[in-house]
Amino acid sequence: MKRVFIAATGRNIGKTSISIGIINYLLKRGYKVGYMKPISQRYAEVGERKIAEDAILMKKIFSLRGNLSDMSPFVIEHEDTTKYLMGKKKLPANKILKACRNIEKENDVMVIEGTGHAGIGSVFDLSNAQVAKLLNAPIIIVDVGGIGSTIDRIKLNESLFLSQGCKVLGIIINKVIKEKYDGVSELLKRWGDQNGLQMFCAIPREVILPAPTLAVVKRELKLNMLFDGKFNNSSKWNRQIEKTVVATTEADVLGDSVSNLNNNVLIITSCDRTDVILASLMLYQSGSHNIIGLVLSGNPPPKTIMDFIGKTGLPVFISEQDVYTLALSIHNLAVKITPEDKIKIDVLINLFMEYGALESFHEAIFGSSEMKLYWKDKVKLQILKLKNIFTSKKQ
Repeated sequence: MKRVFIAATGRNIGKTSISIGIINYLLKRGYKVGYMKPISQRYAEVGERKIAEDAILMKKIFSLRGNLSDMSPFVIEHEDTTKYLMGKKKLPANKILKACRNIEKENDVMVIEGTGHAGIGSVFDLSNAQVAKLLNAPIIIVDVGGIGSTIDRIKLNESLFLSQGCKVLGIIINKVIKEKYDGVSELLKRWGDQNGLQMFCAIPREVILPAPTLAVVKRELKLNMLFDGKFNNSSKWNRQIEKTVVATTEADVLGDSVSNLNNNVLIITSCDRTDVILASLMLYQSGSHNIIGLVLSGNPPPKTIMDFIGKTGLPVFISEQDVYTLALSIHNLAVKITPEDKIKIDVLINLFMEYGALESFHEAIFGSSEMKLYWKDKVKLQILKLKNIFTSKKQ
């Protein structure tokens, strides 16, 4: 059984995105692939169980073998840190190890995704470095594209992994600015080669990937929606917000600026700006369907406006937060991939397949001479070995 631990230098680096690319590649090569998120801070409730969001994601995207409880053996809940330090919570190491062995029974290779940087989990005496050592999994470190700061972060995290006796296979550089791609990727590959860290791929930043959907904005900002029932099964929820417009100017200025945009636009304005609200609704009705939503700050607008909103079919949200706080919150959203983000998932897979040094990656995990053998091939190989043994004895 082969294992690989996908680590990162911090949060929101793109471990999950890279894991999607790796799992897809290995499945295409014919391997049975298992997945595990040993320690997770973000979870969803599945029945009575708390399961890592990333484990649910991988299970749904790829229909992977394995029990969700094994794929997500330890979820950090509120006050778990205090309970553990007070001796009221057991070390989850044995549970993680048992879960890993359960998943391996059905698979050829395990993709193990870490949480945050190498030191996360230290409070439970199970940092990412310690988990990788526990599972005897070689490591690939993921970081975002830069040069000096990227190298600093990689070396810092590598040192902790090495201190635990882990093997670091190499690096993957994510979210490289396209205009700087050639220079950044060339220099980081050169540095990696000089420091015994193979660069398996450098992936350019795609605008679509960090763009949140209406569903994500509604959920993360806890927005209330006007006429919510009209959009329960609507595809509008999954549209990407490519540009946010804070409408504090005159209504005619808003019309000119939005009409000239090709991006999907979310408009934010105050509830007392009835002129802007009406202008937005009329633009949408007249065919400006790049307007995908409207967020209102304050109390609900007058009944006449509410009636108009109900007729347009445009998703309209309302919040008690002020306009600029809403805009900043949307800008700072850390967007997580969901199973419904089919376009994003396809983009991630294609990026990894296009920019990855796939054969080098395969060789690093499996070795240059190892090939994927199906059970019939394995039987034939064993028969051949037995024939050679008997032949040599007769001689």
